[in-house]
Amino acid sequence: MIQVITFDLWNTLFNNKSYSELRIQKLFHFLQSKEIPILFEDVKRIFNAKFHFSEVTFEEIEFRHIYTEERISSVLNEINYELHQIDLDSLKEEFESLMLQDPPKLKKGVKSTLEILAPDFKIGLISNTGVTPGPILSEVFKRYDILQYFDETIYSDETGYFKPHPKMFEIPLSRFNCKPQNAIHIGDMLETDIKGAKDYNMLTVWFNDSNKIRSSDMVPDYEIKKIPEIINIIQDLS
Repeated sequence: MIQVITFDLWNTLFNNKSYSELRIQKLFHFLQSKEIPILFEDVKRIFNAKFHFSEVTFEEIEFRHIYTEERISSVLNEINYELHQIDLDSLKEEFESLMLQDPPKLKKGVKSTLEILAPDFKIGLISNTGVTPGPILSEVFKRYDILQYFDETIYSDETGYFKPHPKMFEIPLSRFNCKPQNAIHIGDMLETDIKGAKDYNMLTVWFNDSNKIRSSDMVPDYEIKKIPEIINIIQDLS
């Protein structure tokens, strides 16, 4: 019997939205203000390589969350700029709060689905946060008037781990005092959402609204193309 429903965030509840270009521009302007002789194209190239840690895999770092300070330091070390703490704090705040200026859109049907499910089930959010931290994401949830539907919000910058690390699923179920077999997770990424939840013995729903071909051997229990489709699945399981 399902007691807990957990959702991924990016490309499940929110549409994907990149803020990389704005961050590159801010970094370039910062370097200009420090009279560092570097071309915008070089800043962009170094940012894309070092900020996203593209030279390592999540497996190599054991799915450890990479914090904004590490990302900024990685870029500026490559540029050979000696970063002072006051500069790091300023860039960090700018990079992390960008979403508030132009939040991503909610996926269609998210709010109405949460309204239907919340009275009868515990609802959780399990999100890899990247650069934008949990408090900023929760503030955007407030703006969309959906934060009240979530009994728990689990962010990788708060746990220290990215999905599919088991901690990301263990923590919310522990707080809910719920066995994994009585919980179901909805997400769009086979290698993080579906693998992580299945490895933790939860039921899984793959949200595939872009008709992606499943290239992984990770097989979800269910597949949906629209968020409201989860309602019938939950009703059948209950």
